[in-house]
Amino acid sequence: MTNAIKTDTLISSVGHAMADGRWVDVLATLAPNVVAHIPAAGDLYGVDELAGFLLEIGNKTDDGEQLELLDTLVGNDFAACYFRVTATRDGRAPLDNRTVHLVRMENDKIAEIWFHNFDGIAVAEFWA
Repeated sequence: MTNAIKTDTLISSVGHAMADGRWVDVLATLAPNVVAHIPAAGDLYGVDELAGFLLEIGNKTDDGEQLELLDTLVGNDFAACYFRVTATRDGRAPLDNRTVHLVRMENDKIAEIWFHNFDGIAVAEFWA
C-alpha cells in the first residue's frame, strides 16, 4: 500500500470520527508529540494539551461543536479535512464556519496540524 493510500484511509477515518464526535479515535491517530497551530489559541504541544483544548471548547458551547466533513485532500505527507463547523454559545452569535485542518503525516501518525478558518473574525468573536 502506498503512503498516499494509507494517508487517504487515515484522513477519511479521522474526518468521519471528528464529525461523529469520536474523539478517542481521533486522539489515537496523533503522534505523542503532535503540534497543533490554532488561531487565537496559539500552538499546542502533545496529545494531552490538544485533548484538553478540545474538552475546553466543548464545555464552552451549549452542546459542543458540530462538524460536517465536506471533503478531504491527500498527498504523500500532507492531507486536509474540510469541515463546516457549527456551534451555539449563550450570549454569542451562532458559529457557522468552514475550516480546513491541514495535517502533516509522520510514520502513519498525525504529527502536526494547522487550523485555517474561513471567517477568522467570527470564530474569534465566538470564542472570546
